[in-house]
Formats: sequence, C-alpha cells, structure tokens
Amino acid sequence: MSVPHTTFLLTHACFLFYHMASNMTLRRLRHSTAHLPQSIRWLFEAAWILALSYFIAYLETLAIANFPYYEFVDRDIMYKVGSLFYAIYFLVSFPMFSRIDEKAEKWALSRVAVDALGAAMLVTIILDLWRIFLGPIVPIPESRRCGQPGLAWFHPQNESV
Repeated sequence: MSVPHTTFLLTHACFLFYHMASNMTLRRLRHSTAHLPQSIRWLFEAAWILALSYFIAYLETLAIANFPYYEFVDRDIMYKVGSLFYAIYFLVSFPMFSRIDEKAEKWALSRVAVDALGAAMLVTIILDLWRIFLGPIVPIPESRRCGQPGLAWFHPQNESV
C-alpha cells in the first residue's frame, strides 16, 4: 500500500482535535448544568459523551468511505452499527482525556501513561464483550469463518487421553 507517511501525523492531530473539542463541550455542559442535582448532571454528561462519540465516529466512517483500501460488505450497516462500535473508543477516551487537565494538580507523565493504558484495556474489554455477546456487525458466511474457534495459538486439548 502506498499510504503517505504524513497521514500518520495527521491522524494524531485529528484525535487531539476530537478530544479538545470534547473537553471544551464537556466544560460548557458542566458549567450550564451545575445547578442541577448530581444524578441529572451525570445523565446529561453521559448522554453528551455518547452523542458526541457516535457523531465523531460516524463522520470519520464517512470520511474513509471512499478510501481505496477499505471495502464494506454492507455500507449502510457499517455507517450505523460500525460507527457505534468505533464510538466505544471515544466513550472511554473522552472522559479519561478530560480528567488530565480538569484539576489544579499537575499530572506526572507516568500517571498519564497508566491512565492511557487503563483506558486502552477498558476499550479492549468492551470490544471483546461486544464480540462475545453481540457478534459480528454483518453476518459472516460459513465459508469465510475461522475453522478453529478461540485463539489460534491455543490448541484444543485431547480429552480422551
């Protein structure tokens, strides 16, 4: 593939933009709902994070739709459900990112790294739960499925021994 190397740098800038936009809107939301009970504030914030996560993921899915190396089995489902799957990354990262500079205390690089690794693990767990309980976004024909369930490097034990 001949993807320009600058694309990787642009990706970093895009993700920083998404997260800074999230921080700015979350601050404004927190300020405008400060007079409400805490449970209502939490509900508004959770709804906003879900909506913004889905919106960003949907826009990014639209942006890559015509990229020559992507092929969608069902474009409509990918826009709707695939964007929700992708939004899981933002559902975790938006609140985690906002914690870094919301308090007066300075965060050490090690604390940022630990939180980033924790966020990555949480995303992995949620994505795996989706895989286990909801399955693939589009049905996979039997001929295209993996012949062996589970991880390829774990071989099933012979129980008759």
